[in-house]
Amino acid sequence: MTTPTMPTLGLIAGSGDFPLTVARYAKQQGYAVYAVGIADAASPQLSSVADEVAWVALGSVGEVCRFFRTHRVSQAILAGKITKESLLRHEAAFDAEMRAILAAAPDRSVDSLLGGLVARLAKEGTAVIDSTAFLKAWLPEPGVLTRRAPTDEEWYDIRLGQQLARTLAGSDVGQTVAVKRGVVVAVEALEGTDHAIRRAGELGGAGAVVVKMAHPRQDWRFDVPVVGPQTLEALAAARATCLAVEARKTLLLELPNVVTRADALGITVVAIEPEAAHGP
Repeated sequence: MTTPTMPTLGLIAGSGDFPLTVARYAKQQGYAVYAVGIADAASPQLSSVADEVAWVALGSVGEVCRFFRTHRVSQAILAGKITKESLLRHEAAFDAEMRAILAAAPDRSVDSLLGGLVARLAKEGTAVIDSTAFLKAWLPEPGVLTRRAPTDEEWYDIRLGQQLARTLAGSDVGQTVAVKRGVVVAVEALEGTDHAIRRAGELGGAGAVVVKMAHPRQDWRFDVPVVGPQTLEALAAARATCLAVEARKTLLLELPNVVTRADALGITVVAIEPEAAHGP
């Protein structure tokens, strides 16, 4: 239930646990949450967390604007994954507003497309804010987070993976790379992080090191690297032994639970500095 004095937060929800977590923590801080759930992407659980949900097709920018206008939403968060594969597959059904954003974008990068959406919402009086605004405590400081530290061999793979992941993230290819014994096994592209990790297990077998990095000029309003329960299960399925994430720039959803689960699965998790992966 909302009251006239409650601050409001708009939420555009893609797939994964990230949107649900944002909604829960915003409500704990006294916000009324009006969510737009992207059909076939956002979790059905969104309806039980947000105050009101509008379910829209991908690319229905006009509906998003109308929903936020109706509820006088002045600030909003983009959370959850929308893959480029989905954008390509559903482009023919996009509304006129989204097609205008596509036409005006200098390229099809995430920064360009979501930047266009952010600009369109701003014209409606809705400012898109830092997607980690309610979850700053889950951006880990540098260091080993689990009981076991990486081995010398894993540190070698972390250094190699970091260099490549940083380059790929900056080129808008993907954020995640899997390395095993100095060999790059899988690189994230259209399929998303979890599928790339599972593919690493299929191609390279057990023992891969997975490295996830932020864009060198990360825009905190969208596409922030996120690790949650689904990612850990993908690591376990691929029989990966180590996950390295960029310190202070990667959200570990429910961080204590992530660490506990990683320890139970025998997976090492380490947060590394953006400049260099330190280790033995």
